[in-house]
Amino acid sequence: MPVSLHDLQKQTQKKPANKEGKGFSIQKALSYEIGGKKLSDSFKESFYGEMALLLEAGMNIKSALDLMGEQQKKEKHKKLLADIVYQLTRGGRFSEVLRDQGRFSAYEHFSVKIGEETGNLGEVLKRLSTYYGNKIQQRRALIGALTYPGIIMITALLAVTFMLTYMVPLFKDIFLRMGGQLPALTQMIINLSEGFGTLLLLGGLLIGGLLLVHFLYRQREGYKKIFYGIVLRIPIAGSMLLKTHTLNMVQSMSLLVSSRVPLTEALELSHRMVRFYPISSSMEKIRAMILQGSSLNEGLAKFSIYPARLVTLVKVGEESNQLELIFKKLGVQMEEELQHRAKMLGNALEPLIIIFLGFLVALILVAMYLPMFQLSTSFGF
Repeated sequence: MPVSLHDLQKQTQKKPANKEGKGFSIQKALSYEIGGKKLSDSFKESFYGEMALLLEAGMNIKSALDLMGEQQKKEKHKKLLADIVYQLTRGGRFSEVLRDQGRFSAYEHFSVKIGEETGNLGEVLKRLSTYYGNKIQQRRALIGALTYPGIIMITALLAVTFMLTYMVPLFKDIFLRMGGQLPALTQMIINLSEGFGTLLLLGGLLIGGLLLVHFLYRQREGYKKIFYGIVLRIPIAGSMLLKTHTLNMVQSMSLLVSSRVPLTEALELSHRMVRFYPISSSMEKIRAMILQGSSLNEGLAKFSIYPARLVTLVKVGEESNQLELIFKKLGVQMEEELQHRAKMLGNALEPLIIIFLGFLVALILVAMYLPMFQLSTSFGF
């Protein structure tokens, strides 16, 4: 049987409030920022994983936290766990203590609370650990695929900058002493070298201006639509970004649905968790459609950002009452596909970047030696 968060709210209200007077409410919990920037994903993966293991071994929550606190190397983590233990000794529930810390999201708070109410806390903690572990793997896969091409590009660009800034001016002095008409290619490279500093300055000002505009207007609905519309149209990168955040949405829905969170509440939490505007805004609208009587697959089908396969499988899951299984399988398949695409992208970018930047270096060298070739020809060499 699904556990209603509204029922949990009523149950909590019947209990005496803690000494800080912080009662449980969906609105208050949702006001906490989801994403957990104050604690790293790696810490959360370890925290939830170790908690699940120690609870399965028969330890109670307080003893498990005491043991974990002794093993922490960072002082801030020791202090965090010690504070959680202190709040537990004052009579707070684990989920409420996590919420009051301000370092854990509403997403985590709801999951842990439902685990407490259903007696499946260990299983919920395992799922949270898996969720953050998956996020780390996705990030590592993308970084791993793009690191080497990025290093090649930066190194080559530095080489091109050095040539335009130092080498070309040396050749320019030689050409001035030689006199005569320079080839068009050589003159073009010299002109580029002379204006290179100005181009860098203008480029820096342009990037700075764009960043300033983004900072000032990033919360405005109209700006978000324009900005993310442009982002999604970027070749390859836009598609990869959309797939990454779609996977995050699927994995968050998998965790919440498997924890028996009602679908509308799961959509609300996922909407606040996924920071990618095209997905977060669509989930808000899909939730409203479901409240009006539509199904989840009908809502997803209204938005072109979701692949037809995702919509079809969600429809099958709803009709067979296996939505939890569908989201779980989709998460695994989409993660494998994303990692494969990231690897393929990295493998494809490496030779392309080397060829392109090699061409630029060769072009500059040829442009600098062309006048010498002409000079040798004129002397009959």
